[in-house]
Amino acid sequence: TLPWACRFTEWGRKATVLGTKGSILAAVTPKEKWPQAFAVLQGLVGVFPNVTESPTNLGISLRIPGAVIHPGVMYGRWCPEKWDGKPVGEKPLFYQGVEDFTEKVLLGLTGEVQAVRKKME
Repeated sequence: TLPWACRFTEWGRKATVLGTKGSILAAVTPKEKWPQAFAVLQGLVGVFPNVTESPTNLGISLRIPGAVIHPGVMYGRWCPEKWDGKPVGEKPLFYQGVEDFTEKVLLGLTGEVQAVRKKME
């Protein structure tokens, strides 16, 4: 996950921070490197968000909605079944315009995550 919600105001130069998360999870492999990695990461992001240790990277990956939503929405918009490869007339908004096809993609990805979770229980 990202520590801040941002939008660029000048491409490649400036961004506006819309919000800061209260906490984020982080995992380190090998585990004995956690104290050093934590100190560096917390130093980079500042006081907030608070960096909290997670036992595994897999746990973080399976719990972040963006890992399903972002690639699912992008595939739903730009896959060969939906896009002809030609430039679009205007910049599309990311979350607007999700339709039935993309909903099925997102439900399929969510189902895969839940299947992994069930196998691990």
